Amino acid sequence: MNSNLKKLEEYLQEKILPDLEKSRGGFDRIHTLEVVSWLKQIISHNPELKLDETVLTIAAYAHDWGYSEIFRDGQVMNFEIIENAKKLHMELGAKKTEKLLQDDIFSFLTDEQKARCVHLVAVHDKKLEIKAVDEIILMEADVLSGLDINTKKPILDAKSNEKFMDSMINIRIPKFITEFSKNEAKRLIQLREDYFR
Repeated sequence: MNSNLKKLEEYLQEKILPDLEKSRGGFDRIHTLEVVSWLKQIISHNPELKLDETVLTIAAYAHDWGYSEIFRDGQVMNFEIIENAKKLHMELGAKKTEKLLQDDIFSFLTDEQKARCVHLVAVHDKKLEIKAVDEIILMEADVLSGLDINTKKPILDAKSNEKFMDSMINIRIPKFITEFSKNEAKRLIQLREDYFR
């Protein structure tokens, strides 16, 4: 990782993670760090896609920032509550990202890069609409973290997990474009199924 991106990540963590710590019992903080980690793995396995790692990293850190305005710690979660909050959390997250990008540390970005960061946050959960390569790559990282039970216990009960998995398997994963993510998704689905048995 280049030193500029490392500094940028430290800044993003300082600005965003404290808010996510208070959202859904810290789930959003853990999930966000996982999404960033998955994103880096996807990018490193797919250099031919020539992705803007800086833009995608900013979007990964900010993608669920909007939930910090919606969910409080200790709130009971189920599939419907989360689904009903998706549109609003993208709108709130995009506004927070747009404001954040005015900070001096982001002055090296072009206006187009800043707009793309905001756009990615604003559309990342529009599962039926996303089509651009960077939108799909962010979704892949988001889905892989959502499936992953290694570092966090699922916040959904068994019934909500069935609905979640149906959405993943039938809507999101079929949109995957990288072999790396397709293979990882198969592995993580098996682990998650074993967990819920």
